[in-house]
Amino acid sequence: MSALDDQPWTSLYPAAVDELDIPTGMSLIDLLHSSRDRYADQTALTFEDRTWTFDELSVQSHAFAHLLAEHGFGRGDRLAIVLPNRPEYVFALFGTVIAGGIVVQVNHRYPAEEMRRILDDAGASMVITTDATLDRCARGDGQSFLGRQVIRVDTEPNHRARLRGIAAGSARDFLLRPPLNVAVDSSEVAVLQYTGGTTGAAKGVMLTHRNLVANIEQRFAVTYALFDLPDNAKTINVLPMCHVYGLTCVTLTSVRGGMNQILIPEFDAKAVLEIIRDQRPAVFTGVPTMYTALTRTPDIDASGLDQVTIYNSAGAGFPLEQIEQFEAKTGGRIIEGFGISEASPSTHLNPVFSERRVGSIGIPMPLTDVRIVDRDGHDTIPLPVGEVGEMIIRGPQVMAGYWNQPALTDAALREGWLLTGDLAHMDEDGYFYIDGRKKELIVTSGFNVYPAEVEQVLARYPGILEAAVIGVPDPYRGEAVCAYLVHDPDRPVSEADLNEHCRRFLVGYKVPREYRFVPALPRTPVGKIAKNKLDTTAAAEIVAVLTNQKEHR
Repeated sequence: MSALDDQPWTSLYPAAVDELDIPTGMSLIDLLHSSRDRYADQTALTFEDRTWTFDELSVQSHAFAHLLAEHGFGRGDRLAIVLPNRPEYVFALFGTVIAGGIVVQVNHRYPAEEMRRILDDAGASMVITTDATLDRCARGDGQSFLGRQVIRVDTEPNHRARLRGIAAGSARDFLLRPPLNVAVDSSEVAVLQYTGGTTGAAKGVMLTHRNLVANIEQRFAVTYALFDLPDNAKTINVLPMCHVYGLTCVTLTSVRGGMNQILIPEFDAKAVLEIIRDQRPAVFTGVPTMYTALTRTPDIDASGLDQVTIYNSAGAGFPLEQIEQFEAKTGGRIIEGFGISEASPSTHLNPVFSERRVGSIGIPMPLTDVRIVDRDGHDTIPLPVGEVGEMIIRGPQVMAGYWNQPALTDAALREGWLLTGDLAHMDEDGYFYIDGRKKELIVTSGFNVYPAEVEQVLARYPGILEAAVIGVPDPYRGEAVCAYLVHDPDRPVSEADLNEHCRRFLVGYKVPREYRFVPALPRTPVGKIAKNKLDTTAAAEIVAVLTNQKEHR
């Protein structure tokens, strides 16, 4: 019996978990080849009016690997993918690891200076991107891609990649050459996933082949294995592949399951509904803001959303009122998950096979141990049920460390445990609840206030679409609780009503002293609320932040 067998949540797992077996030596290359062998003639990718089978996906990926090798790219070298969701992203992803290299994930919307910092930190020798991104960066600092070989993605109908304007040749031509035969161990780094950098410079999370393969298998056991999906089921791939949520939970998971990924470069609610109506996908994976946008789109009832079998959501908290609105209109059930980049990313799931608990991130993924420990980081001894402390995680999906950051790695990993920095508590059945971040803890008049608790209460008030709570300087209390709110313009909200609502659910010192209504909350390029852009900023300055964000899109 393992130590995990004694944890309260394991009794909730379905029978499929008992059969979960993660091959210890499996790499992303093996994942690709396995799917090629099983689903060769089935559609793997759909982009605009073109499709690629799993055999063609493998062919194109190997061709890309040969292209890299032709230009001196070898074992351990880093290639940065700076693309929107396109087929070339998937070819480059697999082609890089086939060539023995490491993929560097870079959001193509990043400002030029942020791109340069990531490319420099990763030591990326090659970049694949579009002419549009190159032109934008040249107008920015002009240095982002300096000294690196650049593979330009042609936007013509043939979707070929060109290296410095030189045709790469047909994919089949490359396969006539001797195979690369680069031996890759599952313990080697496959992806450098840079964190959003909301509290400082972005860090390169080292995700190994085994980390990613393990997380895919964990998710399959508690989601896809429980549904009767059709052969070659279609899935919408609109989450940015540059983010680990989109990479693992959509792109790689779809390859593993023989699914047809409908690639969509940009999210537009009306356009996505039209694609769902025409393509009838079985799976849709998104973030709460996407679901909210879909719910508020006219003609949603005729879009075919009721035909989707699986809805996945993660990336941010999802107010229950908005979940219920979407589910009432579609008849579906949203499966909420939780994760962090350092865990590939999935660590928890609000189980479809058990009850949904309001405000909970759910139970841990299979083969994942989670503890709540003293938030001062003194040890890894679990606290009693219900007590708030730091959440730490141990499992096969936990990162190898931070790229070239041994001190930060030592601070984040202890005896195999990942110290998340999230404050949380667990109930008696093994459901976990996030109470905030260690660095976000508000101390007001000597009392601790966890922002997530206040945000969850505010989100339950009719008309509140989003809430972000922070501490602001206060000469009497030290810090005061301040709430930034986005509300539905058709449903007026008053501070007096909010105060009355909050006092029904919160002790007095947790009730916000100030409410600031804003048109939208500032976000990082990967969609997280950028609380460091809030602090004491006035509403007019928030608008300026949002305007600046739009200029980078």
